Amino acid sequence: MAVINWSGAIFGLIVAIVLIFRKVSPVYALFGGAIIGGLVGGASLAQTTQVVIDGTSSVMGAVVRVLAAGILAGILIESGAAERIAETIVEKLGEKKALLAIAIATMVITAVGVFIAVSVIIVAPIALSVGKKVGLTKSSILLAMVGGGKAGNIISPNPNTIAVAKGFNLDLAQVMINGFIPAIVGLIVTYFVATM
Repeated sequence: MAVINWSGAIFGLIVAIVLIFRKVSPVYALFGGAIIGGLVGGASLAQTTQVVIDGTSSVMGAVVRVLAAGILAGILIESGAAERIAETIVEKLGEKKALLAIAIATMVITAVGVFIAVSVIIVAPIALSVGKKVGLTKSSILLAMVGGGKAGNIISPNPNTIAVAKGFNLDLAQVMINGFIPAIVGLIVTYFVATM
């Protein structure tokens, strides 16, 4: 395996960032930065290519999991199931617990693999409508959605959870299950802070 000087790696990272800011596709920018970083860092083209291949193959399992979660999220969004989940939670908990319902809806949608920003966009119209009826401030609604999304992110199959599982040689399902109690604590704290 080629030893690449750290300054070359940093230079490659800077090149990748500059290319992304210049509207180059992130995939091409990152690969380009990796190759330039390897060459500047003292490796030959063959060694640099081998390092890129080895690095890519080491994360392929995580990439496939993230793609699968993205596909599931896309199906939930396109079919309207994610919106229906949010509506049902808000209906069941009622207007008195509107902030809790909003936080839970965002948490559930994020927990199944939808990114937090997308979950907030899905829940926002429902949350704003309910909030207007009940008299909630927009900042408390936003806090409930973001906090609920963060709580869901703790247990979702996202790149962070996958990295923890892989880094500590743990089963991904076990990491997600162990994140359930911290997610519930985060949800409770979100609710109390949002009600203030």
